[in-house]
Amino acid sequence: MKLINKPSNMTLRSFLIFLLSSLILAGCSSVPESVTSVEWQAHEQRLETIHDFQATGKLGYIGPDQRQSLNFFWKHSTALSQLRLTTVLGQTALKLTITPQGATVETYDDQILSARNANQLIYRLTGLMMPVDHMPDWLLGLPTDADRFQLSPANTLQTLDKQIGLNDWKIAYERYGDVEWHEQTLPLPNKLKLTTSDVKINLVITKWNITQ
Repeated sequence: MKLINKPSNMTLRSFLIFLLSSLILAGCSSVPESVTSVEWQAHEQRLETIHDFQATGKLGYIGPDQRQSLNFFWKHSTALSQLRLTTVLGQTALKLTITPQGATVETYDDQILSARNANQLIYRLTGLMMPVDHMPDWLLGLPTDADRFQLSPANTLQTLDKQIGLNDWKIAYERYGDVEWHEQTLPLPNKLKLTTSDVKINLVITKWNITQ
């Protein structure tokens, strides 16, 4: 993926708005199908005990009219969830912060937008009312509120499907890596692909840090 140093203001603004819309399409509610594998249930229970983590990596976006590549840093805890997107030169393109008190977006051109919650803020930016609550779980490989999901032979999450409006979204977990956690190794995703009819988002997680 080629990193773009300084896209035009309009191009970057349009991309960031569409990117937020696309990412949070992974966050509405429904009921996943039942999975009875004992190994999966044990893995799922371990993941559900993780409340504080940091994920660092690269994000590639391919849409009908443009392609972008950025670095991302996602920090999540019980009190705070923060997504930062940066260019290859380390310049912050966007920072989204979510707390129990509200949500704030800081953009590359020093604009600060706030709302009582993240859903309202994203609606102001994009015109879409999409919850973001489940994205941290999905990064970990938990199928929280998915319509359907499938497991791999290793009893980790392999695919996850979610219909949002007229769009059918799929998250494919293409690669896992072992992370040291509580004196044991825990398989966590390090390559994901989010796709719908005309958008593809590649996430490569290069570093996990479970801080609890």
